[in-house]
Amino acid sequence: MQTKNHNMLGAMLIIVATLSLTLKDSADKYLIQHGYHPIQMVFFRFAIPFLCMLIFMPKQTKTAIFATNAKLILRAVLFLVCAVTSVIALKYIPLEMYIIIVQMGSIAYMLGGTLFFKETLTPIKIIATLLGFIGVVVVINPTNITGLQWVYLLPLLIAVTNSGYNLITKTIDSKISLLSVLINSFFILGTIASLLLIIQPQMWKTPTLTALPYFITIPIVTIVSQLCLIKAMNIAEASHVAPFFYFQIVFSCIFGYWLFDELPTYNTLGGGLFIVIAGLLITYSNYRSIKKVAANQG
Repeated sequence: MQTKNHNMLGAMLIIVATLSLTLKDSADKYLIQHGYHPIQMVFFRFAIPFLCMLIFMPKQTKTAIFATNAKLILRAVLFLVCAVTSVIALKYIPLEMYIIIVQMGSIAYMLGGTLFFKETLTPIKIIATLLGFIGVVVVINPTNITGLQWVYLLPLLIAVTNSGYNLITKTIDSKISLLSVLINSFFILGTIASLLLIIQPQMWKTPTLTALPYFITIPIVTIVSQLCLIKAMNIAEASHVAPFFYFQIVFSCIFGYWLFDELPTYNTLGGGLFIVIAGLLITYSNYRSIKKVAANQG
């Protein structure tokens, strides 16, 4: 019963995290469309949370800084590529289409695990991969003359990059906590963004009173989403909470319509369904493997 309660709490935390991430993406989209530089948004996303951690969690922050190593730096660089690319993509792509294509991250992560960690590629995972790619093609809609543009490939780049830093996370010394990894990322990326703004001050544009709430939203929801994700992964089974990540698609449709007057197309919804089914198949495959191992050990 206790595990079920933890799983339910974990699911609720994932829903809060996906809502927070959608708010962050919505703020990014508004700001990039109003002439603010991606690096300025990266600064608010990472430097401000790092300062908050330094003030309220000084001991953990010090530990995280001294934990810096080559793997954490490489992970942070991939995170930076993901962060900047996402802002650029959101300038041109509808919010819900962006979120749906990025959901391919679970498939990219699975393929990366097969390639670099010799994880087994089962028939179910092969089917999931094919369904995922069909979904992306349907969303992009290459039959439309204006449908296949380079900007639509950016969410795929984000999915691959995202899976890259998640795979690196798997190789990090288990003595380094997930919280330390998070704070370390804030430290490295906040430092990089600060240095870039000092070297290239033209990247900074003083926020207007209208834009300021969006800038304030970014660090708040970043902290909330990351802490919720860490807590959820610590208290709940990954296979149980994984499907709840797809709530982000629902939230993106709501905020896309509310803030940007974007309505999902039939192609977006149809392709999104393929990608969601693919992700659920991977979740089911992982769940079945875990149960099989547990049964053998029992």
